Amino acid sequence: MAENRLTRYELELMDVLWKLEQGTVQDVCDKLARNLAYTTVMTTLNLLAARKNVLSREKQGRAFVYRPIVSRDEVCRAVMGDLKAVLFGNRMSSLVLNLIAEDEANETDAAILRDALRKLEENQG
Repeated sequence: MAENRLTRYELELMDVLWKLEQGTVQDVCDKLARNLAYTTVMTTLNLLAARKNVLSREKQGRAFVYRPIVSRDEVCRAVMGDLKAVLFGNRMSSLVLNLIAEDEANETDAAILRDALRKLEENQG
């Protein structure tokens, strides 16, 4: 995944396919939050399959069916790793603190974070 960085637009298409688990160009167009030309979506899905190797593509009838071959978690880890390295000097605390500052965390979020910190401390000790 490291050599196959995805753009925000590519991530939008991947999000649709992760939710659908598989789909044609038309399926993706129908589920996108914004209107994009069919040919634009088709070209990008072909790129994601042929060059970036994050989708598989199989002919079914007259259409190709696309399936993600990388998980949302794999892509998320790669993107977060890039953010941490490039914007936060590889400092996890800076990354997390910036995420918290931008989000409207609630008590449930706080409890999850406390639990994650407790587990991190247990594993370090």
